Amino acid sequence: MAASTPSLTTGRAEGAFGPYWRAVRHHPLLVGLVLLATIAASVVWLERRTPSFDSTAQILVTPTAGDAATAGLPILTDSVDPTRTLQTAATILDSPKAAVVAARNLPGWSVGRLLNAVRVSAQGDSNVVAVTATSDSEASAIAAANAYAPATLEVRGDSLKQQVDAQVAGLRARREALGDADPTTSANLAASIAELETIRDGRDPNFSLLQSATGAQETGASKKLVVILALIGGAVIGVGAALLLEQLDRRMRDEDALVEVYPLPVLTRVPVVRRRKGETPPQLREAFRTLQVQLDNEHDRTPVVMFTSASVGDGKTTSAIEFASSLVASGLRVVLLDLDLRKPDIGARIGVRSDVLSLFGSNVRLTDSLVEAPGRPDLLVFSAQPSGDISPMLAALSRQLPELLAQAREIADCVVVDTAPLGRVSDALRVVTVADDVLLVARPGNTDRNDLQVARELLEHMGVTPTGLVVVGGSGTSYGGYYGYAGDGRGDKQLPTLSPPADGGQRARRRDEADALP
Repeated sequence: MAASTPSLTTGRAEGAFGPYWRAVRHHPLLVGLVLLATIAASVVWLERRTPSFDSTAQILVTPTAGDAATAGLPILTDSVDPTRTLQTAATILDSPKAAVVAARNLPGWSVGRLLNAVRVSAQGDSNVVAVTATSDSEASAIAAANAYAPATLEVRGDSLKQQVDAQVAGLRARREALGDADPTTSANLAASIAELETIRDGRDPNFSLLQSATGAQETGASKKLVVILALIGGAVIGVGAALLLEQLDRRMRDEDALVEVYPLPVLTRVPVVRRRKGETPPQLREAFRTLQVQLDNEHDRTPVVMFTSASVGDGKTTSAIEFASSLVASGLRVVLLDLDLRKPDIGARIGVRSDVLSLFGSNVRLTDSLVEAPGRPDLLVFSAQPSGDISPMLAALSRQLPELLAQAREIADCVVVDTAPLGRVSDALRVVTVADDVLLVARPGNTDRNDLQVARELLEHMGVTPTGLVVVGGSGTSYGGYYGYAGDGRGDKQLPTLSPPADGGQRARRRDEADALP
């Protein structure tokens, strides 16, 4: 049988961010905890961090044209590169001696603290050198800047005065040596001496205080920015941790992950619901009716529907029983074969037991081993509980399987087979080649990624493509209360069902044979 109607879903493209979004969906608590932790850490850091304030005083730099009187002195002159001239000015002013002078006038500040707290730098494309002090309070930063800027000018003035005194003494000696012999040269020397004395007495031709520090600005990232960065960092760390867990956790978390590993159509979604004793919840009935109507009955013989899974605990046995019950409820006679000889659970769940050894006797038919399900005469069950080494039994069953299925087809409208998990053992491969429909049962949160991959590889190697997926416990559609399905069941007869094949007379005779079962 093949899927006669479009499947409920097929694989859908995730996009570039699909894996990240899936990891967040699977591990929301982890991502949330990481976000909370990073935000809390940022708040604690903000409360404990030392505030920082910057305050700046400005010194005006005025290069001179240069003349004979100031030749030999550290005087800045105009140049073709104003930026370099300004950088030279900052270097001249940035002296450790300035920190010593400023510390004398600044209580509570040491020379070392000033050297670490104050920076002298050229201020962009201008003629200004900025003296910026950093401290933990506005007042302290302003005081440091206003102490350091004048100190730089004082140190510069003292240094320049010493050099000017030496140069003035030399010029006076020359002038005295000339006497009245060269009045012109003597007059020039007198003018140079007068200019140098002006510099010596306190007028620096290059530097002057332009503006004292009047305010301070808080530095460092704002609280809002720190919290935003913590959110971003927490999100990155949280999603990264979730992705890592996704790689380490082999369980398939949702339907999308299942379809990503094995892109098969999802034929039905079986909800996990509470059962009342002796009753099948309407949501469960509807899930398997949905599966029933999707399996085509256009066959020249009774179809064999095989249920298998990738991992233990995926729900394949329950799915096989409920599907068989759904077929019986729609008026079909069903043979339910439990061929998972390693863990045959159908008999215990339904309340029947078969003699497995009876299958291997001479001239023994399958009907001799089938048992009617209690209260459901149209459900014929084979479920044995072998003991010891089952390898010889599996080999014998493999040889007789085609004949057993042929006999089952003769007496039933549909044959439902439960097999072992393909992701763990290869027993089910004995059935896949003779089944008309192979249904792979998967359960998000239980199905193992590696098991599912193994099952896919085995089936592809056998050249078999499953009809589709039966997803147990997924995000299924709720059928409760819709069109009377959750009521007294009177809506059941309105559903299309698998009907018996056209050879009704021959099928009726087969049923009569089966009715003779003990």
